Amino acid sequence: MTENKAVNINSGWLDTLYTKFVDLSCNMLIATVKKGPIPKHIGFIMDGNRRFAKNNKIETRMGHLAGFSSLQNILKWCLRLDVKAVTVYAFSIDNFNRPKDEVESLMELAKVKIYELTENRQVENMQEFIEEHRLRIRSIGKLDLLPTDVREKMEEITFKTKDNNGPVLNICIPYLSTHEISTAISSVSQQVSNGTLDPEDITESLIESNLFTNDSPQLELIIRTSGETRLSNFLLWQASKNVLIKFVDVYWPEFTLLKLVGILLDYQIEKLQQKE
Repeated sequence: MTENKAVNINSGWLDTLYTKFVDLSCNMLIATVKKGPIPKHIGFIMDGNRRFAKNNKIETRMGHLAGFSSLQNILKWCLRLDVKAVTVYAFSIDNFNRPKDEVESLMELAKVKIYELTENRQVENMQEFIEEHRLRIRSIGKLDLLPTDVREKMEEITFKTKDNNGPVLNICIPYLSTHEISTAISSVSQQVSNGTLDPEDITESLIESNLFTNDSPQLELIIRTSGETRLSNFLLWQASKNVLIKFVDVYWPEFTLLKLVGILLDYQIEKLQQKE
């Protein structure tokens, strides 16, 4: 056996051992935190991809790609924790004001990743994950602002998963909470105009039933990465309902299971304090 072959064998063995150790550690963390209450619906403001790219001296596009990989990991962890709904702020309507080349790059990335999921290529493990958990994927926001090819891909994966009866992933793209609220109010107003609704029957619950997230459980936790301490027009109506909001000083591609578990432990402590 040559020295190079011996090094390769040792390296492969160490990689396997490391992977098994990481998997075991993740399983232990998840099993531990599942002993307490778990939020049924978590919202994520996935912030910091560009700054992550700048700090690591890589292209902005690569920062967004790292952010997508982080989303896949977070989604897997959330579903293993029995979270019933995950809502992610993927793209704000205001983001269209960013440099044209960055917007085009983001739209192309979104199209490619959705294509991979719908066509079952390159990410078969993710496709299997969707089928295993019967995951339903929804795109919410002002979809007519999206390029036609991106919108069609979003609509395709929504259609393909619409009959799944498991957890839901709400992808906000492009989205503003004020647009969501105004759309809900417009829908209610239209019902009044059509004569199908009496004005005196308008309630807070009725407006909520017309929000984009109306078929998801009540929001219980919002997590924003990157150290920013604002909601940036994300789920403002939903966030007014006794929601724990946590701001984390790491960029989205660096957000780990350990960070998530720490936040969930804070959530569990708060729930216990509310019972006292």
